[in-house]
Amino acid sequence: MSRPSQTPARPSRFPSLAEILALILPVAAAIAMGAYLLAGRPKGEDANYARARDDIRALRSVLLSGAALPDTASGLARLVEGGLIPFLPKDPWGRPYQYRNPGTEYAWELFSLGPDGMESKDDVIAWNLYGGR
Repeated sequence: MSRPSQTPARPSRFPSLAEILALILPVAAAIAMGAYLLAGRPKGEDANYARARDDIRALRSVLLSGAALPDTASGLARLVEGGLIPFLPKDPWGRPYQYRNPGTEYAWELFSLGPDGMESKDDVIAWNLYGGR
């Protein structure tokens, strides 16, 4: 008995549909993710408010992390002196964050004076990060 001759299968010169999709889908996903991330990033003054909220959240977290809250005279500098944070950030408008303990409306207060540099409705306040005063 003779065996029929089998010729080895030659690879196709064209990629299969699965190979094409394996290349296209990750690229399309990366492009879509990049567009999504860029569209959601705050710009201009919105970015300043977003950064102020983030800084205040971080400072508030450190203030509430354990040790007794500093008084107004010691202020936020005590967080640096105690080794809890490496430095005191400035708000996005170049001014120090404000801290009072005791506060005028709450037991303690942490806030940025906002773009106008005065206590007003545009302030970013720890107890109302999105609403101002």
